[in-house]
Amino acid sequence: MTSSRVQIVVLLYDAAIQSIELARAGIESNDPKEKGRFLGRAISIIGELNSVLDFEQGGEIARSLHRLYEYMLSELVAANVRNDARRLDGPHRCLTTLREGWREIAAQQTRPVGVR
Repeated sequence: MTSSRVQIVVLLYDAAIQSIELARAGIESNDPKEKGRFLGRAISIIGELNSVLDFEQGGEIARSLHRLYEYMLSELVAANVRNDARRLDGPHRCLTTLREGWREIAAQQTRPVGVR
């Protein structure tokens, strides 16, 4: 994956994380419009990340990401239906962990050859 594609993935994770945080604020302030707006945004981002997985090239990593994305989507829908901010904790943690991994990949791709 090229450096620019990796950076796009990091930006998508950033946007999904921010959307979950804003959806949590909507739930906690009892603002269904904001909750729905930001949960919808997070669901769209994660759905898009899921839809572009290449299972042939990505193998087990792609399958693992698919399972994580499906879990996150399920939890986001449950948070919306049940108006339960706690259901956002798991997806938030997953996305944060994944983002850090992708940031490390991005950093490695931008280092000059031979530099650790």
